[in-house]
Amino acid sequence: MPVPAEDDIFRSSMRLLAGGVTIVASAYQGNRSGLTATAVCSLALAPPRVLASINIQGDTYSLISRSRCMSVNLLSLEHERLARRFSTSRAMLSEDRFSAGEWCQRVTGAPVLADALAALDCRVIEMIPLDSHAILIGAVEDISFGPKRPPLIHFQSHYTSVLDAVAEKLG
Repeated sequence: MPVPAEDDIFRSSMRLLAGGVTIVASAYQGNRSGLTATAVCSLALAPPRVLASINIQGDTYSLISRSRCMSVNLLSLEHERLARRFSTSRAMLSEDRFSAGEWCQRVTGAPVLADALAALDCRVIEMIPLDSHAILIGAVEDISFGPKRPPLIHFQSHYTSVLDAVAEKLG
């Protein structure tokens, strides 16, 4: 029997979709903002494009809409505290979030996490608002790699790593 797509039911269903954890960040005129995001994916290989979906009410969206740049930082299991720090549920000024971790700039001026599994520095070429969120399409201008470590995964409102289960099977 079909279940109506009410907010709580939809939210519960989407918690079953395991996703890689990223920090999407931007900078504009000396201000930085970022957020933890799992609604991120590869869009095209040639030329390289990524897609991110973020809330249009937040500071990060506002900064990206002015700067037209963003970084997508793929987090490792060791970045769980940083992911929590950048999550929207934390009451913290945007700039304070960057006091943890080592942040640098590459090509576009967006903040890039130095030890991310991979950091994609992007020029935002399209912003598509839809309801409460916007789809951002980034042209990847630069990629940097950090240490090889297990990726951070979000599933059922908890952080974990897919490699935990793989290690158990191999162990």
